[in-house]
Amino acid sequence: MRTAKCVVAIAALVVAGAVSRVEAVCGDGVRDGSEQCDGADLGGATCASLSGGFVQGGTLTCNPDCTFNKTGCQQAFIQTLVPATGGSAKNRCQLEWTIVGTQTSGPPMKRVCTDGDRCDEDPAFGSCTMRLQLCLDVPDPRVSGCAATKIFTLDVLAPKSNPDAVQAVMNAGSDLARGSNISATQGTDNLTFSAPITDFACGQSTIKVPLKGTPGHYRPGKVKLRARSADNSGKMRAVGQLTLVCMP
Repeated sequence: MRTAKCVVAIAALVVAGAVSRVEAVCGDGVRDGSEQCDGADLGGATCASLSGGFVQGGTLTCNPDCTFNKTGCQQAFIQTLVPATGGSAKNRCQLEWTIVGTQTSGPPMKRVCTDGDRCDEDPAFGSCTMRLQLCLDVPDPRVSGCAATKIFTLDVLAPKSNPDAVQAVMNAGSDLARGSNISATQGTDNLTFSAPITDFACGQSTIKVPLKGTPGHYRPGKVKLRARSADNSGKMRAVGQLTLVCMP
């Protein structure tokens, strides 16, 4: 009889535990049930983990309804981007880009990576494989008066003599389009989107910048990128520039 009572008591505790897990209380500071987070308990999530490593920094927080608040992640990411430098000033948030993990040298569009450093994604010496991140229609508070527009094309203006670099920019544009569920048709040095990009969207690819010279006598290598986004009227344009430098 005592054994039967013990079994009933244990079963009651198990049921009570199951009910408490199902009826998670948002706001008690403990993430449980279907909650993404609760207070400071983020379950180990970060801006980097939620973006698959795309966003390198920023602070993830929790909303009162126990869902993730990614505002700090987005703000920190936008601060790493280099706005366009050509076209009307109010259009320059429509094309922004960066190279992950690089340092600036002089103007913000000059990005410097040292061969073998964390910004270099290939293990071999003699070149820097850099990660290019390209965004369109960026809600960038640094660009006064800028607003999203319908972006139909992305043209790679330079370097015409480096087809691999041209392809790297187009790969980032194609990746951006896939993230927006829009297809991109590739030409020799341009992309045409099947539907306009109208919201903040980003893509990435890698680009190799070789050093000059020979082993033991290496000199800095450089690639200059220029790209233009445009609507279908040709009036809303933004021209971005990046100079990538690989240091020995």
